[in-house]
Order: sequence, then structure tokens, then C-alpha cells
Amino acid sequence: MSSLEMSRPPKATLIFAYLMVYIIWGSTYLAIRFSVETIPPFFSGGARFLSAGIILFAARRIQSGHRTTLQGWKNAFFASLLPFVISYGLITSAETVVPSSIAALLVALEPLWFCVLGWLFFNGERPASRHYAGIILGFLGIFFLVAGDPKANFSLESSYLIWVIMLIFSGITWVTGAFISKNPKIHEDSLMSSGMQMTCGGTVMMTIHFLFSAFNGSYQAIPSFSEKSVLALIYLIIFGSLVAYSSFLWLMRVEPANRVATHAFVNPVVAVFLGWFLGGEELSVNMLVATPLIITSVILMIWTPRKDF
Repeated sequence: MSSLEMSRPPKATLIFAYLMVYIIWGSTYLAIRFSVETIPPFFSGGARFLSAGIILFAARRIQSGHRTTLQGWKNAFFASLLPFVISYGLITSAETVVPSSIAALLVALEPLWFCVLGWLFFNGERPASRHYAGIILGFLGIFFLVAGDPKANFSLESSYLIWVIMLIFSGITWVTGAFISKNPKIHEDSLMSSGMQMTCGGTVMMTIHFLFSAFNGSYQAIPSFSEKSVLALIYLIIFGSLVAYSSFLWLMRVEPANRVATHAFVNPVVAVFLGWFLGGEELSVNMLVATPLIITSVILMIWTPRKDF
């Protein structure tokens, strides 16, 4: 038995970690929809990441004794803008209009954007034949998904079409941020780095919320937040941003990256099921067609053929 196999974590621990990433991250889309029913989107996102970031940073700081630098915080601030402030801000705002299941499927196309944007703008490898097939299937999935939503209104006056485009753009924004911040030099410890980024992103989102409220005079009192929205926000903080994310980081250290990446095509399936089962969202025929198309697209994008020697 090799030393790698001897040091491999217990199977039960691995299964538990995968379930946390698969189920919890898949459920966050419905939780986001519940949270923004009565909580303003940027307040919800800001409270989520600011709370989770402070908890993660403080816990890791006490545990490890690591220190931070001013330059590290500056890097964390800029690294947080695209993935947290813009991308997540668009998702939370869009889910006030678009069902969580559709949002999850549109966001699930991130591997497609990694392939296309990496090739076109970041000196990535030219797509292989399987990638072209995945791109075609992904866009077909988008077509069936959006065209089949009974609530869809594609007139220029409709906010629905705008938010569908914004959801697609959120994936592109997140991927672009990942490329730009590939080595942001925030902190050598991944948990400290994540806590710093979440803290910065949450702070900026809360600032945007209060500035917008001051500008249009639409201050929303906390007592107006429903119990369901508050519980959903607490779930996002504790489970979505702490438990599932920590499980993901741990899996990335002990498992092959392509195996961990399977969450990309499990999460949307979980989101679609929970949106129907708990959220009362409609399962149209087009959605049943679009779901396997998008999942197959994601598989083709992240699958790496084994090389036999």
C-alpha cells in the first residue's frame, strides 16, 4: 500500500464532506430566493459574507496565530469585488424575479465560461472537440431553459429578460475574477485568505446597500424581514459559507481536483429538485430537457481523459 493510500482520510469522512458540498451548495439557491423575499439583495449578501468572513477569519486567527498585512487586505479587497460584490450581487438581485432552479442552472455553466474565456483572453488551451460539444449543449440548455419558463416575458420592457442576462453575466464575471485573481497574494493560509475576501466583499455589499438606500430614501427596517428570510440568511451564513466551503477546501487538499469538481453538475440537480419540492417552483418540460443538456455540458467541460502509459 502506498503512503498516499495510507494517509487517505476515512471513507465515511470523505462521503460526509462530499454530501456537504453537493447538498448544501445545491440548496443555497433556494435559500437565496427565500432570503431576498423580504431582505434587500445586497443587504442579504453583505450580511452573509461579512458574518461568515469575520467568523472564519477570527477562528483561524485564534487557532493558527497567523498575522495579516495591509497589502494582504488591499489584495483581498480588490479580489473580492468580482466574485462577491458583482457576481453574487447579481445572483441575489436576479432571484427576486427568476426562480432559484433556473438561476442554479444558468450559474452552473461556469466551466463553459472557464473554457471559452480562458482560451480567448487568458492564454488558455484551445478547446478540444469535447469542449465544443459541451459549448453547444450548454447554449442549447440555456435556450430550452429560458424559452420554457412560463413566467418568461421577452419584451424589451420586461425585467425578466434583463435578469436572465444578468445571471449569465454573473457567471462570466465570477470566472473573469478567478482568472484575474489567480494569485492575489492575500495570505499563504487558504482559510485566512477566504475569510479576508469574504469580510471585504461583505463590507462592500453592505456599503452599497446603505448608499443606495440613502440615495432613494428606501430604508427597510429589520423588523420587516420575515422569519423565513432571516432563517434562510442564517442558513447561508453557517452552512453555505462556513460548513460547505470549509468542506470544499478540505476536499481540494485530499482529493483530486476533477473529482471535487463534480459538485458543478450535482449542485444544479439538487437546486432544481429543492426548488420544485420546497419552493413550489414549476418543473416545465423545457426545464426537464435543459437540465440534462446543461449537466452534460458541465461534465464535458471538467472531464479530463485518463492517459494510459
